[in-house]
Amino acid sequence: MRNILLIFGEVLVCYSSIYFLSKKIKTDGIYIYAILATTAACIMGLKTISIAEVPVPVGFCLTTSLIIGANILTENNKKEELRNYIGLIFLTAIISGSILNLSGLMSSSDFNNLANDAYNNVFYYNIRIYIALTLSVILAILLSDKVYDMLRKNSNKQVVSNIFTIIITTFAENIVFVVLAYLYKFDTIDLILCLVFRYIIKTIIGIIGTIPLYIINKEIK
Repeated sequence: MRNILLIFGEVLVCYSSIYFLSKKIKTDGIYIYAILATTAACIMGLKTISIAEVPVPVGFCLTTSLIIGANILTENNKKEELRNYIGLIFLTAIISGSILNLSGLMSSSDFNNLANDAYNNVFYYNIRIYIALTLSVILAILLSDKVYDMLRKNSNKQVVSNIFTIIITTFAENIVFVVLAYLYKFDTIDLILCLVFRYIIKTIIGIIGTIPLYIINKEIK
């Protein structure tokens, strides 16, 4: 129960941040959020929690909210901005992942061994997770742009467009991330259950993201 409450706390922080940043500095605010969320996702993606005794990586809302940010840009026909958005996410993920991996590989001093060992255990050569995170998020955003744009033209309803886009794109993102990051590291049953639990949580979070998406787009227009 505590983990569920903390996940919704993450939802509140992420969606409040993207709302206030976009309200204050418009598209630049969404860019800034992309940098902050990607950096945080590179760190949080290393942590797993237990759901029904199945290990599930966290950072659910961070990666899902990046898709919501892309949908905001797509809704307002900002194709050039969307390309910049994807570029920022890619560069931020590469820089963050490289720095964290390099710092984890550095030899530690004898001062404060406990803290140094804890740091190395977290950040020591996790390149596989960083690659999985980067590829899955960028794939999800590219797919989201196509799906959201198609649904928007057919239904012209933001709520419907976002819900169905989230259902489709989080499914693709989830499979790419979990398989690339944890194939052969988790048992087969744990891997399948991780896919299911992570997909359900991220889909719920993405549907909740319809609220800030609708409010932000309404204010922009």
